[in-house]
Amino acid sequence: MSEVLRTWNAGASRVAPTWELRPWPNDPTAMLLVFVDHTALPSATDLDAAVARARTAGARTLRTSALFPRAAEIAFAHGFAPIDTLHLLRLRLDGTACSRIAEMAASIAHNTRPLRAWHHTRAAEVDQDAFGPTWGNDAASLADIRVATPRHRARMVLAERRMVGFAISGWGGNSGYLQRVAVHREHRRRGVARTLVVDALAWIAGRPVAAAYVNTGLKNSAALALYEELGFERLDERLTIAARDIAP
Repeated sequence: MSEVLRTWNAGASRVAPTWELRPWPNDPTAMLLVFVDHTALPSATDLDAAVARARTAGARTLRTSALFPRAAEIAFAHGFAPIDTLHLLRLRLDGTACSRIAEMAASIAHNTRPLRAWHHTRAAEVDQDAFGPTWGNDAASLADIRVATPRHRARMVLAERRMVGFAISGWGGNSGYLQRVAVHREHRRRGVARTLVVDALAWIAGRPVAAAYVNTGLKNSAALALYEELGFERLDERLTIAARDIAP
């Protein structure tokens, strides 16, 4: 199940897919359902079609990407159940915030380097060390993250010539996104995550966007503390990842 499966709304022109199925990293029995436009609500037709396609591809479990509350309610009514809940945070990029980001970027603790496609295997090792085998990305899913927005930036931090952390950020429309930040456990509390986040925010702040967004687990106190120190605020809305057993 290495192929990304795309489908289109039957009533629309075939310009862009409304949802995609992707392999779930490290679990050949599961697939990931991604709604391409996170502001649109999934329909029963979408969910039925996704379940059918995933079964045909041999999956026994179908999991969703992070859903906003109303989309999650629709998924729950269609047999999905929550498996994780995330905080959604926002940083308004007004003049004051952008100036502060520029000041922080001038004094970050580590140098960053471009994260290239050929680095994805090592980046996946860092990601799985940081988030565990269930939630960690593999090389293919990291490549998917990089193309999730029209523009992106991917950077890494090295220690003794070995990657110890990376960040992928994106920009689309009027918003910027911290899409993935991972630091190897042996190199935490050394300013690596702060360096990567500040570097990403400095890039986002240079785009024509009004705000930057990031999500993180409810119990990820270290990430929450870092984001709030850098000016992010928690929004009332929480995001949900849901799953459904689709075994025949």
